Amino acid sequence: MRVLGIDCGTECTGYGLVELGRNDALASIAYGGIQLSRQVPLPERLATIFDKLCALIEQHRPDRVAIEDVFYAVNVKSALKLGQVRGVAMLAASSNQLSVTEYAPLTIKSAVVGYGKAEKKQVQLMVARLLRLEEIPQPADAADALAIAICDLHTVATIGRQQAAAR
Repeated sequence: MRVLGIDCGTECTGYGLVELGRNDALASIAYGGIQLSRQVPLPERLATIFDKLCALIEQHRPDRVAIEDVFYAVNVKSALKLGQVRGVAMLAASSNQLSVTEYAPLTIKSAVVGYGKAEKKQVQLMVARLLRLEEIPQPADAADALAIAICDLHTVATIGRQQAAAR
């Protein structure tokens, strides 16, 4: 199973594709950040995010998409802009017939580090370790996106095991 994790942002939207192999081994397929300039009007930034996410989906053919749920915003204007980016990410997934799952930050950290209030650096180090990467993925938004994808893969695998045991 292959999951595209998306860490939505108005200046940088991180993405990370992770695949779960037969031996439950995690592998990083691709990751990076869609860098956006504040000088570009928001509608143009949203179009860029949509186009680049659609291109990633077409190129890597994930089975699912996972994004972080909105949890906190400094102000209402920031929250609205972040909501628009999240909507564009969901639209890119749904227009490619992919389901989207949303995860709270505490859930993501728990799935990756084992502790819901882990520091950002701990999450980044654990992502690199779980994916057997030599360096912490950059930009930081890419590491977050990989964490979101890992969370989804762990969650789906756990649910699958629970359903199998219930039969």
